[in-house]
Amino acid sequence: MISFEHRILSEYRIKRAKIDILARSILTHREPKGLEARGASDFLDVLVNEIDKFYEEYSETLSNNGNRPHPRSRLPETKKWNENVERFYEKNPRRRPRK
Repeated sequence: MISFEHRILSEYRIKRAKIDILARSILTHREPKGLEARGASDFLDVLVNEIDKFYEEYSETLSNNGNRPHPRSRLPETKKWNENVERFYEKNPRRRPRK
């Protein structure tokens, strides 16, 4: 049986991957100012808003498992989230992402 926490973490990982893939495809598009790229950019804004709402709703679980808001996120980072993430990495130093 999959725990609720695992479902939250998996869904957040999938949402991050979708945003990263779409952003990469917009940047490498052959016509960056074209209609297709502008539509994809608008959709990227929708996805970022969705992941922001998701992070706000499940911020306690995500930050306790070492996940920060997505770099494209418009959420202001809170002190509590940063403390939770740092505490996670102190307990699990091998899981710290490379810089």
